[in-house]
Amino acid sequence: MSSYGPAAAAADALDAAAGGSYRVCDTVVLVCLAFASGLIVLTVAVCFRRAFANGYAAGAAAAGANGAAAASSGRTRCGLPPSALSAIPMLAYRRGAAAAGGAGWAQCAICLAVVRDGETVRLLPSCGHLFHVECIDLWLRSHPTCPLCRRDVGQPAAEKV
Repeated sequence: MSSYGPAAAAADALDAAAGGSYRVCDTVVLVCLAFASGLIVLTVAVCFRRAFANGYAAGAAAAGANGAAAASSGRTRCGLPPSALSAIPMLAYRRGAAAAGGAGWAQCAICLAVVRDGETVRLLPSCGHLFHVECIDLWLRSHPTCPLCRRDVGQPAAEKV
């Protein structure tokens, strides 16, 4: 017998009859935890599937197989190869020069600094945008496009009509 009174004795009897000490609240918590765990697993699976579909796995395989996997899939994960990067012209910036568009000053859109006279810059042939060599080289190692207009750097400039 319980020393808590008749209500406590009735509750003890119900727990004993139910065969355990779980209550409805405990079951709801366990179901919620299982649902949340399943949702996390599903999210991770979708992320991995998208990563593989976007060619990240092909890019990793290409690094080990000299680009054979990327060439066969037709997709590249990274930017320009070093040979294409070195083919982009470098020049010493001169304020007001015709090669820089004739503007009074230029600003590197990557680091947001004003380009000073004598600094080495790259002039992208496809669009004519101007950047510091260090800034654009870092960008083009991971992206094959201009950071401003997203035009492919490897393609020749389109003629203006």
